[in-house]
Amino acid sequence: MATTLLTKLRRLLREERGATAVMFTVFLTGSMGLVGASVDLGALYSAKAQLQNAADAAALAAANTMIGTDANNNAVAQTNLALANAQNFSSANQALGVALQLKNPPGDDFTIGFWDNQTGNFDPNRTGMGVNNPDNLTGVRVTVRRDSSANTPVQTFFAGIVGVRQVELSAKSTAFLGWPGNVPAGTVDLPIAVLADAVAGGGTPDCGESLTFHSNGDQNAEWTTFFTWPANNPNVDAYVTGDLPIPALQVGDEINLTNGNLSNGTFQDLKARFEANAVGGQWPVTLPVIAHPGCGSNQGTISGFATFVVTEVRLAPFKSLTGFLKCQMVVPNSGTGGGNYGSRAAYSRLAR
Repeated sequence: MATTLLTKLRRLLREERGATAVMFTVFLTGSMGLVGASVDLGALYSAKAQLQNAADAAALAAANTMIGTDANNNAVAQTNLALANAQNFSSANQALGVALQLKNPPGDDFTIGFWDNQTGNFDPNRTGMGVNNPDNLTGVRVTVRRDSSANTPVQTFFAGIVGVRQVELSAKSTAFLGWPGNVPAGTVDLPIAVLADAVAGGGTPDCGESLTFHSNGDQNAEWTTFFTWPANNPNVDAYVTGDLPIPALQVGDEINLTNGNLSNGTFQDLKARFEANAVGGQWPVTLPVIAHPGCGSNQGTISGFATFVVTEVRLAPFKSLTGFLKCQMVVPNSGTGGGNYGSRAAYSRLAR
């Protein structure tokens, strides 16, 4: 009886060991599958991030150079240079060790033209390499790939066991080059803030519009001392002469305004600046644009920047400054982010 029980016990142990071995084999196979999947997924996520970085770099490089300037700082279209820079910046990046060339020819992988940042779309009537009006160049979209059309698909490590030997990936990025929203210190030339209604009354820039600014507040502009208080004639004059340096400015800044009557001495200093800088009777200056501050307000909010060409400064009894709005100018070192008052920003930003 005891012998029979021992025999049955040994048989049971053998069966348990066999079942355990089977279970371990299944578990090991599943674990290897999970490890393999995590390795492949990690590589694919890394490749996708590298593709996105390349697309971002290429789009920004193209947008930053699609508008150049001539000898007079007038904006000129440079679509071929933009494409070349997109190709160069893309190929300077890699995804899992593969240099990322743009598709050749790029086709829809490189789109340049008028990007509406509000709707998030390109205007098909103002898009393409043939666009030669800089006003119609506001965006670039670049697609970078690792697929069968460019740079080869990404090879998997373990997914091939289940028949997935390669994966196609792509990333796209759009860069928007709009109108100045921020400028470095010293970019704005005079302590004058132009009213938005005076230069873009209908919602679009009134290019060539003649304006006269007087010594006291009127409906075209306000005298400003930027962040300095009080906003009075001595401080305005200090900004005219350069004794006070004009600071860096950006959209949303609240600046101090004065409606006071400026002295003839301030206008003499203003006239001296004009005569020292004017060429052919014209002096292009960069000025901040503000929303109408309202009657009696002593502050205004910057909504953008404009290029104004001064053509005349008159002393007492007139005490006025006359000129016109100049469009298709690029404000040096300015970043995108302001309203459209005719001048363009120098640097783009990503449009998400």
